[in-house]
Amino acid sequence: MVEIDNVKYIDYYKDSELFFHSNRDYPPFTHSFGMHAHEIYELQYLISGQGSIYIEGMEYPIQPSCIYLIRSNEVHYTRLTGTEPYERIILHFFPNILDSIDPKHLLLVPFDEHLLGNNNFYFLEKHSKLMIENALQNILQVSNDNYKKRITIISSLFSILTEINKLYSKNPDNSFPVSKNSLISEIIFYINEHLFEDLSVNSLCRRFYISRSSLNISFKKLTSPTVWNYITIKRLLAAKTFLYEGTPAYETALLCGFKDYSTFFRAYKQYFGTTPQKDAQKNTILFPKS
Repeated sequence: MVEIDNVKYIDYYKDSELFFHSNRDYPPFTHSFGMHAHEIYELQYLISGQGSIYIEGMEYPIQPSCIYLIRSNEVHYTRLTGTEPYERIILHFFPNILDSIDPKHLLLVPFDEHLLGNNNFYFLEKHSKLMIENALQNILQVSNDNYKKRITIISSLFSILTEINKLYSKNPDNSFPVSKNSLISEIIFYINEHLFEDLSVNSLCRRFYISRSSLNISFKKLTSPTVWNYITIKRLLAAKTFLYEGTPAYETALLCGFKDYSTFFRAYKQYFGTTPQKDAQKNTILFPKS
């Protein structure tokens, strides 16, 4: 057991391209599982727990021995219930780690081809479950040797992605959300299609014939505290990508729908804990904490 930034990990490894960790939290759950999104890909294997994982307005059950896929910038959070410990193994990775073997990123098709919040959840067939669990156990068994740990994670990642692709090719719609609010899903799709345009909560309410209070209540349940909070986070994540690509900070703010630079600067610093200029200079991406 290792504790980093007040989070206890059963197993932990992180470098510039990978973040692997295993966690077990017990009720009452004091650790934050609040809404967040990140630029990297996330593969989560659930061992135990009760509750739901919400991804872009879709609610998925916490099911033992199941895989959850979260691609870049998909907003998600976990709501826990019951008395079972919440145990999971999570692997974050950047797509470029596949370049040497899979330059076309065919192994990422199950991540990249689904609509936001759709088909993120996979029940594992007996053979796939055994293969994926063995791959994860191979990683967990390596300790005190960072080089060997990294190699084991990368080789295991290819095995896991291969199994997921087999499931995906058999049934691209292998996903079973608990609930779906079709109106909120439609609004989320519209926001992401028009993210950099002159969006406002009032304009969304007029377009979709919904009151401001009803819109925010629905978003609070399925996605984020408010619809405007969701829009802001998505714009900030897009801004970070622009900065990494060399776009000047002031221009990035305008491209991402912020009407003035000071508003963008404050929001960026509050969400990421750093300034746009520093991120552009460092050209590094922060890993999520959980």
